[in-house]
Amino acid sequence: MLDFQPWTIFFTIVNLLILYFFFRKFLFGRINAVLEQREELIKSQISEAEENNSKAAALKQEYETKLAGAREEAAQLVTDAKNRADQAYADRMAQAEADAKKTAVEAEARIAAERSEMMRQARGEVARLAVMAATEVAGKRLDTDSDRALAEEFLAKVGEEQ
Repeated sequence: MLDFQPWTIFFTIVNLLILYFFFRKFLFGRINAVLEQREELIKSQISEAEENNSKAAALKQEYETKLAGAREEAAQLVTDAKNRADQAYADRMAQAEADAKKTAVEAEARIAAERSEMMRQARGEVARLAVMAATEVAGKRLDTDSDRALAEEFLAKVGEEQ
C-alpha cells in the first residue's frame, strides 16, 4: 500500500519551489526578453507596413490625379486638333469656292470675248457676203472699205434690233 510521508511531501514542495525560482531567475527572464524583443519587432513591422500602405495610397492617389490630368489633356488635345482640322477644312472650302467663282468669272469673260469675236467675224463674213450679193445684184464690183463699213453698220443695226 501507499504510504505518505510528510517529510517527503515537504521536500518535494521545497524542491519544486527552488526549481520554480531557479527557472524564473535564469530561464523565464530570457524567454520574456526574447518574447518582448519579438513583440517589438512585430510592432515595428506592423508600423512599417502601415507607413508603406499610407505611402502606397498617397502614390495611388497621385497616380490617379496625374492619370486624370493626362486624360483631360489628351481630350483637350483631341478637341484642339479637331477644331484646327475643322478650321483648315473651312479655310480650304472657302478658298476652293473663291477659286471656283474666279474661274467661273474668267470663263464667262472668255465666253463673252469669244462670243463678241465670233459675232464680229460673223458680221464681217455677212458683210462680205452682202457686198458680194449687192455686187451681183448691181452688176458691178464693190470692194472698197467704205462699202464694207456700210454693210457692217447695217448688220450692227439689224443685230441690235433682235
